[in-house]
Amino acid sequence: MKWKKLNAVIIVLSLVVLFVYISLVDGLSNVLQVLTTVSPLWLSASLAMMAVYWLLEAVILHVAVKKLHPLQRFGSTFHTSMIGQFFNCVTPSASGGQPMQAVHMVKCGVPLGVASSSLLVKFIVYQGTLTLYSLVILLFYYRSFAEQINGFGFLILIGFFISAAVMAGLICICFFRRFTRRMAEGIVSLLARIRLIKDKEARMDYIHRELDQFHESFQIMRKNLSMIVWMALLSVVQLTVFFLIPYGIYRSFGLQGASPFTVLAAQACVSMMSSFVPLPGAMGGAEFSFHTLFGSFMPEEFLNMAILFWRMVTFYLPILVGMFFVVQFRPRRRGEKEESTKE
Repeated sequence: MKWKKLNAVIIVLSLVVLFVYISLVDGLSNVLQVLTTVSPLWLSASLAMMAVYWLLEAVILHVAVKKLHPLQRFGSTFHTSMIGQFFNCVTPSASGGQPMQAVHMVKCGVPLGVASSSLLVKFIVYQGTLTLYSLVILLFYYRSFAEQINGFGFLILIGFFISAAVMAGLICICFFRRFTRRMAEGIVSLLARIRLIKDKEARMDYIHRELDQFHESFQIMRKNLSMIVWMALLSVVQLTVFFLIPYGIYRSFGLQGASPFTVLAAQACVSMMSSFVPLPGAMGGAEFSFHTLFGSFMPEEFLNMAILFWRMVTFYLPILVGMFFVVQFRPRRRGEKEESTKE
């Protein structure tokens, strides 16, 4: 397919450009010298944290699916989760992850309504947890980073407000169903008048279905508050593990000046700053944000190599591992037992 070829080209080119840039800026000899002094133990710790992040991603999704579909197996949910990791990395703004996860779950025997509701509940919980987590980080570290980095306040606030706006939109959908529906209809009508939408009725039907699905998911959340609390707590742990991945990379260079909390806060800010860049994996925005934040406490001679290692662990590795699960996925044929219902 064309989109697969395009994503492959983007991924390969970004990796090549990153290598070339680092070699030209730091010099190939310096790059090789740094590589020979890197601690394999700390790099392995970063890889282990990425694996824990994947495991928690699957566990959180499984909590929701299991509640609605008791016969679901964790192995099937983990497979679904890893497919999402792959498509989140290779599609703009991680837009392809959830649709492909839903397809996989349905093919494995999970009813479409259960699959959609589970993914939506997980998304709502994750978005809410991320927004509150980011707010706590800003309360403690905003002034510290803002004093050291020019323009930090503007970039970080844009990222945070986008995250908060998404959460506010979800709240409106959940609590103000009629208002949200009328607003959506008004936007569609406006876009149809200026001819940005051709089939107005089809678009209206699609939006109504999506809003109804969100509302149904919210009803599930209201009836299972203990499940939501458990998912939120697991999400906090998951975000913490992910934000600590650069600490392993930082320590692999023999550096000890920055505390784990400072590195965690910097990575959280990187995620906020790059969240509004609509590229696969937010590649350009993520690297710029990482260089900006980590440059405030990491020596310049290690910074570019740190970016390379970080992107290898958090972007290219999920693509390589996720690709294995995508290739291994075989739709269920007639007469075969549903994988998700095996005991």
